[in-house]
Amino acid sequence: MLKLKKITKEYKAGNERVKALKGIDIEFRENEFVSILGQSGCGKTTLLNIIGGLDHYTSGDLIINRKVYKRLPRPRLGHIS
Repeated sequence: MLKLKKITKEYKAGNERVKALKGIDIEFRENEFVSILGQSGCGKTTLLNIIGGLDHYTSGDLIINRKVYKRLPRPRLGHIS
């Protein structure tokens, strides 16, 4: 089970803060097939990078198998159980 609760991601661009994700709530069931759709620049790749452990989120909870992760282990250095 994979669950995201109120996930936000902000980037610093010059003197401004850009909100790439604004409070995402979504849950994926085991063995579920999903598609993530949206217009260019809406945060699809940012969301996938957070789920895959390639990027960190600003706030919220990423829950995998009932365990909350604030920072995922690097994909090549560890695994998630």
